[in-house]
Amino acid sequence: MQSSINPEITGGSAFSSALRKGIPVLLAVVIAVSADSARADAPVLSLPADCDVGKTCWLVNFVDHDPGPGTQDFRCGHLSYNTHKGTDIAIADDAAMRRGVRVLAAAPGRVARVRDGVADSTKADLQSATALRGRECGNGMVIEHAGGWSTQYCHMKAGSLRVQPGDTVGRGAVLGEIGRSGRSEFPHIHMTVRDGTRVIDPFTATSNINACNVAARPAGLWAPDVAAALTYPGPQPFNAGFATGAPTKAEIEAGTLAETRFAAHVPALVFWAEAFSLDRGDRIVLTLSAPDGTRVAEHQTVIDRPLAKWHGFAGRKRRGAAWDAGIYTGRIEITRGGDVVVNSATATVE
Repeated sequence: MQSSINPEITGGSAFSSALRKGIPVLLAVVIAVSADSARADAPVLSLPADCDVGKTCWLVNFVDHDPGPGTQDFRCGHLSYNTHKGTDIAIADDAAMRRGVRVLAAAPGRVARVRDGVADSTKADLQSATALRGRECGNGMVIEHAGGWSTQYCHMKAGSLRVQPGDTVGRGAVLGEIGRSGRSEFPHIHMTVRDGTRVIDPFTATSNINACNVAARPAGLWAPDVAAALTYPGPQPFNAGFATGAPTKAEIEAGTLAETRFAAHVPALVFWAEAFSLDRGDRIVLTLSAPDGTRVAEHQTVIDRPLAKWHGFAGRKRRGAAWDAGIYTGRIEITRGGDVVVNSATATVE
């Protein structure tokens, strides 16, 4: 997923907007107030999406604080990619996108520039060097705030935008819906904050990309109640379900594998799961258990590089004439250091 942004946007024309690449340089530098820090008239920001962070949406990328070819976020972690200039908030899949998740104005202001009508990106678009040129940001807008500040919103759903250049919007005003237009590998909203032409990290209130702090708390420009909800994420197993064969990445991301009740004669039973924000060394164990607790299938892997998003599955073909009836449990367990994060789902065989 990429969201590089071109600030040179004209009303009604083009916006500009993977996995993270390279090995981040880990700098344990305390971010201090300096000439690069946000001015006193900085806007107080609300969440730019109508969702519950950690439950129906997830923080997946932050501003890149590495000035070179590597990546690091404000906490010296890997939740960014080279030259990333904003904050990415993702939703589960295309099905959630189709149902509609509203994009909200993070602060009051005036709509300066808008683009709509860009279709959802395809695999071919993302692999092409030219297909999305000048339209990397997809559908979105720039809102100007007091004192020369602005927020920019990218990757919105085509046809969902509800504002036009010149409109005045209040905090929390509905701007449109989350999509995956432009250079976007999965549905999310990208928001860039600027003080004039300087990109400001809303988690630090600074434009200093040479500094990070392993102990930094998500404060910065966020309103206090929002900052309290924006915990710096560890591994995020966010989506899970079942299938009757090996699921493809496209099927999982489309949100079409929603069935939770299966006939006893299905040829196979498979538990699949997705996770955001994985790091080198994360150990993942996927298990599928029968109604009596017996282990039906297991898959283990160790992540060898930072990944924005991962999916995997564990399952097996039917043995005998039918599966045992009852409730089957799928579980994903991610271990990082001494911490373990778990998500699970159930399916019924009848």
